[in-house]
Amino acid sequence: MDRIKKLYDHYKETVFGFFLRMTGNWEEAGELTQEVFFQACLSLYRFREDSSLKTWLFSIARNVYFKHLREKKKHRIQVLEDNFSSLEQGTQGLDPPAEFLIRKEERERIQKALARLSENARAIIILREYEQLSYEEIAGIFGQTVNWARVNFFRAKQQLRQVYREMEVEQ
Repeated sequence: MDRIKKLYDHYKETVFGFFLRMTGNWEEAGELTQEVFFQACLSLYRFREDSSLKTWLFSIARNVYFKHLREKKKHRIQVLEDNFSSLEQGTQGLDPPAEFLIRKEERERIQKALARLSENARAIIILREYEQLSYEEIAGIFGQTVNWARVNFFRAKQQLRQVYREMEVEQ
């Protein structure tokens, strides 16, 4: 039981943040986080330690999220924050209120662009950019090779750029 409490205390915010970015909803993120740790409790005895606990936990989180989507059928995803460094480049030297508004608008555009990506592409970008997971960890979560993770992250970024550009043209 002590091991489960330590696992929860160490990863609860990370898992919650993942779900919050994927769903855009605090309540859903909380429920999904609870489900992940419930599933982890049930299957902790099966953890083989051939991957990190974080990778194992995100594998559970990924499965819980996709199960949630299947049950929900119709959904709209919004990402709540953005850590892309490109946002910081265009706002240097502006006064704080203007900088805040520009960043907010950029975050909203990126949220909308991410929402248009496939679930896997969105998850890979969030795991890599927001959660700072390595390609090895992402590969472990998806049950794929490291090369698969690299290639799919690259493709997801390309798709995100394309969608973002299309949105700029639409405006």
